[in-house]
Amino acid sequence: MLRYFSIVPILVAVLSCPYSHADTREYLVTGRNTTQRIYYSTSSDFSKNHNGSMALDNDTRTSWVSEQGSGPHWIVIDFGVKRIMTSLVIIPGKRHNHRTLKRLTLQFLYRGEWIDHTEVELERPARFGRTRYLKQVEIDLGGIDASTFRIFIPENGTCSGIAAISEIWTRVGTSRITWFDERLRGMCYPVRNGFLPVSDYSYPGAPRSYRGGTHAGLDIFHYYAEGSYVPVPVDRNTEILAAKKGVVIRADLEYRPMTPAEWKQRSEYYRKNVRTYVARSFGGRQVWIDHGNGIVTTYNHLSRIDPAVKKGCMVYRGQRIGWAGNSGLLGEAEGNDRGVHLHFEIWIDSYYLGYGMKTEDIRKYIRWIFFPRQ
Repeated sequence: MLRYFSIVPILVAVLSCPYSHADTREYLVTGRNTTQRIYYSTSSDFSKNHNGSMALDNDTRTSWVSEQGSGPHWIVIDFGVKRIMTSLVIIPGKRHNHRTLKRLTLQFLYRGEWIDHTEVELERPARFGRTRYLKQVEIDLGGIDASTFRIFIPENGTCSGIAAISEIWTRVGTSRITWFDERLRGMCYPVRNGFLPVSDYSYPGAPRSYRGGTHAGLDIFHYYAEGSYVPVPVDRNTEILAAKKGVVIRADLEYRPMTPAEWKQRSEYYRKNVRTYVARSFGGRQVWIDHGNGIVTTYNHLSRIDPAVKKGCMVYRGQRIGWAGNSGLLGEAEGNDRGVHLHFEIWIDSYYLGYGMKTEDIRKYIRWIFFPRQ
């Protein structure tokens, strides 16, 4: 028999309405370079490194961990729109290498109330009076339409007052609904000890008035000094690293800079005209790497390219491919160091990462790729 749990009306309204610009809930960006958000909320978080996103990051090494205490624990997943699902997989997490859960209940939000769908006992009797603990639970949903569900752990459902869940996966048939694009996992940041820029202007989607276009990549201007958090600006001696293993498909070894007059002439033209063909790009000296499976990265404004990097050669994750610079920019044309940085692009199935997305969503996506545990 189904049991009903009433919740605060305000929470019901928040969870059952589509997101808006004023929505302050936490969320992930799902799918392959898309704009759809998946919201999550929890009863509590042990720390920012154990928040609800850790149960949705496709990484079994991380877990959502609640604060220790009496009372129930829960994590809510809200797709914002109806999703069809045929099964749901839950992988319990650990705290200090000890199991945390005894039992849990899968619930769905229906007409403002939580209804129980399946109760799961994680401890099962085994031979010789021993207890077997389930390391993974797959719940057959039979095929349902739903937008919001909750993993509910009752007060007596934990081993020591802490709840931990490593992963929550939802499936349609044999296909798993992905939160992020798994093809991007395992990339390294192209500047050693580099960090994400603060300004929105440095992210994909930002306007570029001087060339009448839209920014398609990430501008990296700083990195941390070794052993500290002191920001250091990149310069012409800053090594640029391949984000992942792949084959070089472009290396501008014969690059020639523009003169100031050429640069200003092209800039003025593209302010007023759509770019349909770029013979000499504002991206300057570039290296492009094909990582296979629809993923390509590009490294722009390089001052030099490593002599070992040529079109057709294989490069490896973390290998030096060149040095930062300002090639293609007005600073180079004028013979100065103004604007030295790395412009880095990730292309997925021929669209740049961030196409059509909000900057806040792009930040989350890029952080997941390069800094998943921050």
